[in-house]
Amino acid sequence: MDLTATPGLDPARALDPARFAIAGRAPRAALRPASREELGEALRAAARDRLAVVPWGGGVGLAGADAPPRYDLAIDLTALDRIVTYDPDDFTLTAECGVTLAALADAVAARGQELPLECAHAGRATYGGVLAANAAGPRRLRFGSPRDRILGGHYALGDGTLAKSGGRVVKNVAGYALHRLLCGSRGALGVLVEAAIKLAPAPHARLALAWALDAPALADGARFASLARLEPAWWVVLGREAARGIAGLPDAPFVVVTGLEDDPGWVAAQRARFTDAFGAPHASCEGAEALALSRAIADRDAPATGGQLAFASAHVTPAALAPLVAEPELATARFTVTGGRLVVAVTGERAGVFAERAHEAGFRWVECTGLAGFNPPLAPQSAVTALRARIRSQLDPRGAFAFGERWSG
Repeated sequence: MDLTATPGLDPARALDPARFAIAGRAPRAALRPASREELGEALRAAARDRLAVVPWGGGVGLAGADAPPRYDLAIDLTALDRIVTYDPDDFTLTAECGVTLAALADAVAARGQELPLECAHAGRATYGGVLAANAAGPRRLRFGSPRDRILGGHYALGDGTLAKSGGRVVKNVAGYALHRLLCGSRGALGVLVEAAIKLAPAPHARLALAWALDAPALADGARFASLARLEPAWWVVLGREAARGIAGLPDAPFVVVTGLEDDPGWVAAQRARFTDAFGAPHASCEGAEALALSRAIADRDAPATGGQLAFASAHVTPAALAPLVAEPELATARFTVTGGRLVVAVTGERAGVFAERAHEAGFRWVECTGLAGFNPPLAPQSAVTALRARIRSQLDPRGAFAFGERWSG
């Protein structure tokens, strides 16, 4: 059917479906609603005709996604881009979910505050997309995940119902926190329309340091042991291919980069400790340049068009990579020490081999993209799978959202 003929929807909202292809599969139709009411109308019409829907923001997280089994309608949310309220004194902000992360960051930076969200391509990624993916960058230890920062939200369910939970203030604890449940669901349970978030103060000093390491130096656990409790704002290990093209970083088999963000005295003390362990840094930058470097590293977490595996680990030092230094995939590795996350690019033939080696080294597989049919060498979490299926049956009983089957499977 022609969704733009539905009462309450302007035919001018229709877009070219080819722009919203996922893994080569385009939907039958695409819409860009101008209000939450139009979004509700579109979802009601889609539910009536049992169409499979995918919400879209900037498309950053969908670039490497596998095509869903059914895909009929793309809903572009970028017209919903208002900052609804901003209270600098209370460190809270409420905005519609189609606004970009960069726009929000600029708005709060003018008041000496910081948006506690990070993801790849912040100039294109939307607020709602980052929340839906529960995405976090190198500074996850400092900020927590989006699920930790969200205070409340308005959202649309698969039948077009508009609902809300939480509030706009930190102390609001009324009702069920369904807004947090939507963080990480990747558009499989509902569409976030508006969300309130807790902000962070900007640091008084910001410094980034980088060292070039070879494989033996990376495997030297003693070198890192004394640094585990320093808790820098961010700390990453990049393989040569992952670091290539990032301005200011040395060309080496591995590059260790740390970001120090705090009061000047503590930043200076942390720098001295890292210098004792690694020697003088091969590269360093401060202030806005250090922030730009952290964003350039976060950009490398954008889903690859080829195969990619992500792992989680409780290990807190780069020496956790020691058992894997001989693996060719480690040249593409991004290991966020402060977030315990390892991401590597991998071919289909090598996916199983690397996943098995990483599992033996203490890394737990959490996600793959571009590897249809890949089965990780881990026991299935049947209890979690059953719980997710129950949640989906309550929030989206008709299966309106195209990625819902994958989320609950």
